[in-house]
Amino acid sequence: MKESDLSVHCRVELSDPGWQVDSKALVGLVVRIAQMIQPEITAIPGVRHAAAVSCYFVPGSQMRELNRDHRGSDTITDMLSFPLGYAAPGTGWVLGDIVICMDAVESKAISSGNGLEDQLAFSLIHSVLHLVGFDHTLEHDRTLMEHREEELFATIAQGHCPDVARRSA
Repeated sequence: MKESDLSVHCRVELSDPGWQVDSKALVGLVVRIAQMIQPEITAIPGVRHAAAVSCYFVPGSQMRELNRDHRGSDTITDMLSFPLGYAAPGTGWVLGDIVICMDAVESKAISSGNGLEDQLAFSLIHSVLHLVGFDHTLEHDRTLMEHREEELFATIAQGHCPDVARRSA
């Protein structure tokens, strides 16, 4: 399958009134990431020519609740990935959902000295990799995932990370 043969569908939902999100820019970034990891996506049994991802922007309170309920950690995190892995008519293979808390992305960017857009792009790369089976529980897996993250981010950063989100006025 050539890179252009993979169709990527991305749905965006914003329920955090503190942020404005350029859905078109976000979809473009997710599609770009997915096309860059096409070998990993097409290696998933059942994937043919299309894949789908949903991105949900939530406030910190909702992220804390999700993190507590699904990971047992009563803290706010920047993103959570929920791999689903099933075929859906009209959208192809549903990779899963990514839940994003922009307040936490912004905090992470500040603490690491990164720009907001770079941090968002890096966190999205990390989350999409989780959707296709990457993990970092074991040291060997962590090394593989970090290498792939850095490789993808270097390519995306060369083309400038798009302005996806900003605080609401």
